[in-house]
Amino acid sequence: MKGKDNASETLAKGLRILDIFGVGDEGFTLSQIAGRVSLNKTSVYRYVNTFRELGYLRRDERTGLYHLGVRALSLAHAIMEKSEMIKQVKPFVEEAFRKHGVHVDVGVVAGDAIYLIYRHESRDTSVFRSFSYSSALHYLATGKAAMAFMDPTELRQLLDRLELAPKTDKTIVDKDALLAELEKAHEQGYSVNNEEFVPGLIAIGAPLFSLRTGKVVGGVSFDSTTDQYSMKEFETRFAPYLVELAKKISAVVTL
Repeated sequence: MKGKDNASETLAKGLRILDIFGVGDEGFTLSQIAGRVSLNKTSVYRYVNTFRELGYLRRDERTGLYHLGVRALSLAHAIMEKSEMIKQVKPFVEEAFRKHGVHVDVGVVAGDAIYLIYRHESRDTSVFRSFSYSSALHYLATGKAAMAFMDPTELRQLLDRLELAPKTDKTIVDKDALLAELEKAHEQGYSVNNEEFVPGLIAIGAPLFSLRTGKVVGGVSFDSTTDQYSMKEFETRFAPYLVELAKKISAVVTL
């Protein structure tokens, strides 16, 4: 954690616990939470019990699994309704969906992870589990688009920290192969994801930049299923529009 002298490590540990619930809502046991955040089970119990009392987590008495509570869901809804960034991004995403009917994700990079800030699902992708947060950028179109346009030194440092774990048998887990893929994405202006996150799901991603700093800050992706398009057909049909959409969103994302 940067700037430890001015930060609360206790709060950071608690937020790390809440953070893992952004990946999905399948629920976790105390042991699973402790393993994911690298804390002992006793400490995790105190944090989790506090979050339960405050309404940020709930425990399913039948399964013993912990899930997000109503207060966390209410907070998420309030953010979606009132966030200035989301208000600025939403019209562009909704226009893209109206024109093309494709699933659209907008993600912002923070630290070594990428966080979903806005999504519009399409009918064909609604059956798939989509990301809301990922600490592994290499298997997402938005993440790969951001990586492709990072400063080379920053990218090398990220790859040194990143565990290239597979999500499917098509996930790129070789560092040299990934670098070659990112170089190609940089040259063409967009990334591709050919069933690397979920079997049957394909995507293309374009980078988002901060107009203030000029640095890449995230990505926007179009997703579809292999029942609808082949990877090549999807690229050919939507890549030019996606690249232009990324430019429009970059103009309003104030980071």
